[in-house]
Amino acid sequence: MTEEAIEASGQLPTEQPPEVEANAAAGENNNLSPDEEWQDLLQQPQQQEPTIPANIRLVTDESALSLSLNAIRLAVFCDSVTATVLDPNYAFMAYPKAHKDSFTSTEPFGFNGATYFLAMTALLGSAIGGTITGTVSDRIGRKPCILICLFVGAVGAIANYLARKSFWGFCVANFAQGLFSGSAAVAMAYVSDVKTTRKEKDEEIGIIVALAMLGTSGGGICAILMESQGLFTPLFVGAALNVVAGIFAVYCVIEPKKMLFVGSQTEQDDEDEEQNAPTEINKGLLTNIIAGALADNIGSAGLLPLAMSPLAFTKFYVVFLEQDLAPLMTQSAFKWISVMVALTVIPGAAFSQIVFDKIGAAGGCVAGNVITGIVTIICLFVAYIEPATKGTYAGFIIAFYVGFPFTVLSQLSTGPMLDTIAPVHRRGLIQGLNIAVMDFASAISPYILGEMADKVGIRETMWTCIGISFAAGLINLPLVFVKALKRAPPKPPKYLRALKGENADVVELAMKGEWVPAKELDEINDKRMKKGEPWLVIPYRPYEEDKHHLRVMRQQARGDFLYLRSDVLGYVNNPEFEEEEKREALAAQFRNSRAPPEQREEQARGLSKWFADYLVDSGYFVEDSPILYKQMIMAAFPPINKDEEITAENMEQVAVNYTRVLNKYLDDKDLTGARKAFAHKYVSVDC
Repeated sequence: MTEEAIEASGQLPTEQPPEVEANAAAGENNNLSPDEEWQDLLQQPQQQEPTIPANIRLVTDESALSLSLNAIRLAVFCDSVTATVLDPNYAFMAYPKAHKDSFTSTEPFGFNGATYFLAMTALLGSAIGGTITGTVSDRIGRKPCILICLFVGAVGAIANYLARKSFWGFCVANFAQGLFSGSAAVAMAYVSDVKTTRKEKDEEIGIIVALAMLGTSGGGICAILMESQGLFTPLFVGAALNVVAGIFAVYCVIEPKKMLFVGSQTEQDDEDEEQNAPTEINKGLLTNIIAGALADNIGSAGLLPLAMSPLAFTKFYVVFLEQDLAPLMTQSAFKWISVMVALTVIPGAAFSQIVFDKIGAAGGCVAGNVITGIVTIICLFVAYIEPATKGTYAGFIIAFYVGFPFTVLSQLSTGPMLDTIAPVHRRGLIQGLNIAVMDFASAISPYILGEMADKVGIRETMWTCIGISFAAGLINLPLVFVKALKRAPPKPPKYLRALKGENADVVELAMKGEWVPAKELDEINDKRMKKGEPWLVIPYRPYEEDKHHLRVMRQQARGDFLYLRSDVLGYVNNPEFEEEEKREALAAQFRNSRAPPEQREEQARGLSKWFADYLVDSGYFVEDSPILYKQMIMAAFPPINKDEEITAENMEQVAVNYTRVLNKYLDDKDLTGARKAFAHKYVSVDC
């Protein structure tokens, strides 16, 4: 094709790209004409930007991490809804005349036994499946196991519906579905993979546990709202939620690569949880935590579900029904009260983090055990006030709802404690054990206790649970004294401690109020300022500790005066100081690195106390006229800046005024001619 033809066709420009011209000049056209090589270049695929691997984005992109965590949270919530969506209906399924969908026979069980056996089948399956799923996730990854739980759980919900005509057929299907409801265990292991500090992990694990509990509330609400559609119809809602959460997880959950998170903290000086994780499981601690959790969950059955069924169900519903009276608590009220109590997990979870920060997860666990026993006693006492009235009914509900949020402390503490003793490569197994213990106790204890209530009485059964709750506190008490499980004291703010890469010995001396040359401190603070970190703030040591070293302090201060004056002059004489943009940038760094107002106030109090003690010790009569001392202070410390902050406009004048003050405390022989000339360069301004 000729150039004229190319130009006329409008297909190609007449100008050749540099690559073609260079190749032609070098004789490297591979027997192609320039036009043919140009066409060849156009047909080559365009070079694309390299794709960042997903697991790296999980570390480098905060939005990717947030989206992935939200998908994990949604998975836990939806899976919990699906697993518990029939819980409020179990009592009515087991009572043949309660509903048209009730089982016609629950032989060989009575009402209480059948009610708790239905719940036990799912929870027992979950207890077994949680450990298996957690262990498998350590090997094949967290995301595949989450997806298996969600999609198989959806299929299991449909299978439960198809088995609704047979009590035993439903129990088998319920158990099978429970085997694949271990998403919470995998989610907690995922959290440990992607969160780097102990506090972050504890908070997120608490959120996961709270969402799992809230899921039970959500499932119960579905069951209540769909009561007119049938006892088993809510299973379709659960299946749909699992599918939606599964699709979201497919596209949003990013599989973590643990080694990428080592040293990836937002703050370089934060403790690296990955590096400090144990390499082996402490079997003694594991046994203690598991035994305490088992006792705790068995004891907690005295409050939920026994306090609601059979206690409240019998005292405020069945007794009235047997006397042909209108029950104080209707079927609908029973369902709503049982379901909505799970919402109190929200304030309970928030409160637990405050408790854990104060006394650690182990201390919170013991507190939760004791509170559970006390709340159960209160509920039992109120329910047995005779005769049952609207007042006692209201008192029971108030005690139940006010006390329950505090009892979840123990359930929320087990996950963080187990995570603390878990090696990185065994987190799935450890969290699987956590879920397994909770589900096993929740599965077995209500059934056994329900049978016990039928045979020996409700009151005696609940007192047994109360005793087990207090026993759980004693079992968990040794954990309070284990160093690994104690809550580490919060780190001081950055302006009161050494940061990574700094000379810790120098900073420690400064923090004790010992003298450190101003040059060394300035080097530390200059680096901090350039990184956007706060300056080191040196606390004022009490005068009593300094009074015997005043002569030495004068000598030390002389060198610091000289250095600071030289340093300030270096800033002012720098040509860049003349540029307003550079001054504004420097002023912004100064403002950013200053200690917060509350710390400045504390420094002011320390200085005031030191100064007053010095005056008294030096013979001044501070009870004399205050105006005299105020004048002496003003004379000794003339103003250098009365603006709120240092700005580009006042920075130069502040530097001059500060230098003038420094000069007052140095001998005349130290004032060179050049510096004297500089000192008179500006007219003194009363700032």
